[in-house]
Order: sequence, then C-alpha cells, then structure tokens
Amino acid sequence: MKRIITGLVAAAAWLALLYSQSFSLFWLVIAGLSLIAAHEFFTICLPHEGDHLRPLLVPAAVLPVLAAWLQRPDLVYIAFIAATILLAILTVVSAAPLKNPFDFLLKASFGTMYTGLFTAHLVLLMAVPAGAKWLLFLTTITAASDTGAYFTGKSFGRHKLCPTISPKKTVEGFIGGMICGTAGAVLVGVYLLDSINIYLFAAAALFLAALGVVGDLVESLLKRSTGVKDSGHILPGHGGILDRVDSLLLTAPALYYLVSCNFLG
Repeated sequence: MKRIITGLVAAAAWLALLYSQSFSLFWLVIAGLSLIAAHEFFTICLPHEGDHLRPLLVPAAVLPVLAAWLQRPDLVYIAFIAATILLAILTVVSAAPLKNPFDFLLKASFGTMYTGLFTAHLVLLMAVPAGAKWLLFLTTITAASDTGAYFTGKSFGRHKLCPTISPKKTVEGFIGGMICGTAGAVLVGVYLLDSINIYLFAAAALFLAALGVVGDLVESLLKRSTGVKDSGHILPGHGGILDRVDSLLLTAPALYYLVSCNFLG
C-alpha cells in the first residue's frame, strides 16, 4: 500500500509540474532531483574513498543541469566538460589518500554524466515546442512499459532476460512491456500532439521503451556491483530517486535529439 500511495502522489506531482507550463519551476525541480540523485550515486559507488570529497563531487555533477537553464545544449556540454576537468584536477590533488585514483576518476566521471548530463536533457526537452507534451509522451512510455512488464512477467514469465543483473526480469515481461509502452505512447501522441506520423511514433516508442529497460538494468548493475538493494530511502516503498528515474536517464537524451532534429516529423 505504501508503494502504491507514493507512486500515485509522485505521478500527480509530475503531472501538475508538466501542466504548470513553468520552465523555471521545472528546471528548479529537476535541479533538486539531480542533486539528490548525484548524492545517491556517489554514496553507493564511492562510499569510503569519496566520503570526504562528496561535498565537491555532487555540485560538480549538477553543473550540466544548472547550465540547462539557458536552454542551449552546447552550454550543457561545456558545463559537463568543465565538471569533468574539475574532477580530474580533484583526483590528481587528492591522489595520495585514494586507494585507486583512476577508479575514483572513472566513477566520478560516469556519475557526472549519468546524474548530470543525462538529467539535463529533461530540462532541454521541456524547452522545445510542446515540451511538456513530449515529456508526458516519454513518461507514458516508462509507466506503461513498467506496468506491462510487471503483469506480463508475473503471469507468463518463464525465460530470464538478464539473470546476472536482474533475476526477476523475464523475456515475456520485456515483450509485454514493449507492447504496452508503445501502445500507451501512441495513444498519448494521437491525443496531445498534432499531425503525428503514427508509424514513426510507434517505432520511436518501441525504441524508447527498449532503451528504458536498458536504463533500468544499468541501475540494477550499479546496485548489484556495490551490494545495495535501493539507491536511497527518500521515496517510501520505492527507494531512492535513482530507483525511479533510471529509465528516463537514458531515454530523455534520445527523445530530445529525435525531437530537436525533427526525426518524428
């Protein structure tokens, strides 16, 4: 019950945020979520070596999201490069007390890309014409895919999808998720967006639904590699922010470039 209530509250808050049509409010909320996600990532991946450096790692990771305020992808990438350079300098300066400086740098850099650069594309997506509708299209894919995968896997799941990473995921659940995610996204596209090419939308939704599963598996790989169950405890019944946005972290950049490059018509 706790999980259901949290999910409903989060869904209602997300819809309210999208329909507020306020770019400033959206940017502020995403920046806050990125800050929490970065803290969760570094707590999981650098629990000991990065403990004293976390106050510097987290702000560096959020730099691309802050730059997204200007609604320019080039500045977002400049901020990411600047953050990576800062991390390199930090690693060199702090190399002596670190057990494995290169491992530290790799994890810090990936964390910055994962929780900063990728997350910034949610803000960039909000800034495009009909951005709120595109974000609703994207989150419909994620929600419908997750729901379809859960019920299909529970009812018909027999063959493991990636047993070494996520033992509960099945091929049957994956297929069910793809079908539900694509169907839900096409319905939203037909209802909200003008003059859509239904075949292009279906293909894009199928691709994004599959990419969302990869995003979920990446976070599962992260947690399994570090021996933790959840990324945090901020969401009762769900875990941390990373546990809820893992699919969006990969799909948001993909959809942003599909839209901004006019691949969807």
